[in-house]
Amino acid sequence: MASSSTRPFEGDPRWRLTPTKYLVAAILTAAIVVPLLVSTYDQVEPRLFGFPFFYWYQLAWVFLAAGACGLSFALLTRESNAYDREHPRPAVGPENDR
Repeated sequence: MASSSTRPFEGDPRWRLTPTKYLVAAILTAAIVVPLLVSTYDQVEPRLFGFPFFYWYQLAWVFLAAGACGLSFALLTRESNAYDREHPRPAVGPENDR
């Protein structure tokens, strides 16, 4: 059991707060909060193919949120790969056990 003076995730780079993680948090927060703001969709006009604004606006946010998730994943993957390039791990295998 780890002592109370050491943090269990201290050496794990996934728990370090970086500018990329703040950006991802902002992107995902916007994708959640903006569609919930009534003032952004409280109107009938403009219509698109006869559909009131509310319907096509909310449907557009389904695709925008999916894009935000994809962008967030790409940013975090890029950051993780950069960290792995800068901090290579020793190879593990039977030939390295000697």
